[in-house]
Amino acid sequence: MLTIYRKDSAPQQWRQGDANAAAGALWLDLVDPTAEERAEAERMVGAKLPSREQSSAIELSNRLRSTEQTVRVNIPTFVRDDGGHGATTPLSFVLCAALLATVRYAESDAFNLVAKSFGGKDAPGTSVCVFVDLVETIVNVDADRMETVAGGLSRLARSVFSDTKDHRNQQRAALFKVGAMQREVIQIRSTQLGLSRMLTYLCETKHPWIDADAYEQLNITQKDVGALAEFDQQLSDRIQFVLDAVLGFINNDQNDIMKVLTVITVVTIPPMILAGIWGMNFKSIPEYDWPHGYAFGLTMIVLSMLIPLAILKWKRWF
Repeated sequence: MLTIYRKDSAPQQWRQGDANAAAGALWLDLVDPTAEERAEAERMVGAKLPSREQSSAIELSNRLRSTEQTVRVNIPTFVRDDGGHGATTPLSFVLCAALLATVRYAESDAFNLVAKSFGGKDAPGTSVCVFVDLVETIVNVDADRMETVAGGLSRLARSVFSDTKDHRNQQRAALFKVGAMQREVIQIRSTQLGLSRMLTYLCETKHPWIDADAYEQLNITQKDVGALAEFDQQLSDRIQFVLDAVLGFINNDQNDIMKVLTVITVVTIPPMILAGIWGMNFKSIPEYDWPHGYAFGLTMIVLSMLIPLAILKWKRWF
C-alpha cells in the first residue's frame, strides 16, 4: 500500500495511472508495497528504495548512507503494534529536500499519529519536518510502551510476593508474563538502538537542506533515546529480579514437596518392614503362637510410624 501525504489535504491512496500523484507530496508511506507501488515511489523520489533484505541488514554500511541530495537510513528491527508478540520488521527512510519516503512492513502507532496531523493546521510543512516528527513520535510511543511494561511489572511483582492461597498456581502464569515482558523490552531496545545510531549519524553528517532547528530537534531526541536506554536497563534489572523471585518460589515449593515425600517415606518404611516380616508364612515365627500376637504386631506397626513422626516433629523438619 502506498499512501501520499500533502500538507493541505487529506492522505490519498495511490492508484495506478494517476499522473498527478507527485504534485505537492511531502511524504510517501509504503506499507508492505507491491512492485508497482515501489516503482512509482522510486520515480517520485528520484532515488532507489531499499529492499526488505537491505533494510534488515545489520551492517552500518547498509543501514546509513547519504549523498548531497538524499539520506538513506534503515532500522533493522522495528516494533510491531501487536504488543511485541510478533516478529519485528525493518523500517527504512529515504529523505530528500522535497520528499520523504518510508518503507515498512507492519502497522505502527507512531506513523498513525503523524498521519492524523495531515490535513489540519498542525501538518508538517516540509519533508524534513515530517521525518523529525516521525522520529520523535517513534521515541514517544516506545517510551509509552516501556511505561506500560513497567506498570505491568509492578502489578506482577505485587502478585508474586503476595501471600495468598492460590500463590502457587500463579507462578506458572507469572513465568509466561515475565517472558512476554522481556520479549517486548528486547524489541523496544532493538528499535532504540537503531534510532540511536541513526541519530548519531545524522547529527554528525550535515546537509545544507536540513535546517538548524531540525538538527536541534534531532539532538534533543537523541538525548531522549539515551534516557530511555537508562530506563531500559533499570526495567531489565527489575524483570530479572522478578524472574529470579518466581524461580525461587518454585524451587521452594519443590523443596516442600520433596520434604513431604521424604517424611512419608521415612514414616512408612518401618511398618512395611515389620508387616513384611510378620507376613511370611514360616512356622518358626514365635509371635504366631502368642495369645496376643496380632495385637502386638499392630501395636509395633503403629509405634514404628509414630516414633519417626515424633522425631521429625521434634527436629522441626515439617
